[in-house]
Amino acid sequence: MNSSIKKFIEQHIERIIKEFDFENQKKNKPDKCICYSKGKCHKIESLNCFLCYCPEYENSDESGGCRIKSLKGKWIFNEKLSSGKIWDCSDCDYPHKRELVEKHLKKVFNIN
Repeated sequence: MNSSIKKFIEQHIERIIKEFDFENQKKNKPDKCICYSKGKCHKIESLNCFLCYCPEYENSDESGGCRIKSLKGKWIFNEKLSSGKIWDCSDCDYPHKRELVEKHLKKVFNIN
């Protein structure tokens, strides 16, 4: 890994997390996501959009799934889908908590 990137992340982790706060994104980048004009995609108080797509979403299968077996997810069944179903995690708050974003950044960039 590039040490200058790691150093930047380490020095600015709080700023990065704050930048991706839902309310901040909605105010400063309203055209970046449809949810910024329609409302939150997850009904949690402190929604963080840094991990818009959950790092635990199982995308090796077209049906999707959850690697951590979250009880907040569910299967949506539809005969138009080739597999007949797809994993829906819109009720899950796991990837959108500030604490997880910080943990994920520290893990990916090997920051203590």
